Amino acid sequence: MRRTLGSRSNAILSPHFAALLPLLVVGIATVSVPRTAKADEVFNTDFSKGTFDTLGWTAKGDWSIVDLGADHPDIANNPGPVAKFPAHSKKAGLLSKTFPTLNNPANLKLTFDGGYGWGKATQSQALEIMLLDADGNGYVFDVHRYNATWGVQYAVVSQYGYNNPLTWAPAPVDTSQKAVMDGGGLRTFTITRDGQGNFTFDGDGWTGANPVKFQDTTTTSFSQVVLYGTPNIDDLLYNKIKLEAGK
Repeated sequence: MRRTLGSRSNAILSPHFAALLPLLVVGIATVSVPRTAKADEVFNTDFSKGTFDTLGWTAKGDWSIVDLGADHPDIANNPGPVAKFPAHSKKAGLLSKTFPTLNNPANLKLTFDGGYGWGKATQSQALEIMLLDADGNGYVFDVHRYNATWGVQYAVVSQYGYNNPLTWAPAPVDTSQKAVMDGGGLRTFTITRDGQGNFTFDGDGWTGANPVKFQDTTTTSFSQVVLYGTPNIDDLLYNKIKLEAGK
């Protein structure tokens, strides 16, 4: 089954994505990263330092910036203000950041902090982030909190859509993670890519078949990062999203 976020013709499976698509296909400039340059910071977002607008992110759906610990000063590892996609949201939402196009950079590194507001340390809810070009082609990275091969997943994205099921890790990865309200805080995740299309996906504290690796050159330029919030039973939380590229 193909999961489709949208296309330029808005031919989509889920009607609510018709309103989300325009946010992903406008305002993307094109530049080349000099091959002689060292790895440079493309963007570095801390949601405690502003609003989505002032930080250059476009939100569609029930995204907000909140501090879950504001009313619970005794919780351990409170990450402070973070981007939240709420539990029990009735439809999906997108949080997107565009940047000048990176044309097959020699090195690409995307890091982000992610976690869950509530619930057990082993549940099926997933953090999902996409690295795309201007036309919605690229890659999706999906991490659940469980000890299983399906705990880490990825797929090639074509015009904002991708096939289900995604590709699972080759062996079980323990991605268990306590909720923020239980003192679990956020965990840092890292995605890397080299100029030959070799990807790695890893997370602090993972054990098992990590990092997850694959090679693909279907898409070689990148101009947007998209967080995909799915209807879920626990809050999905993100912060400190940083992209670096260069030599």
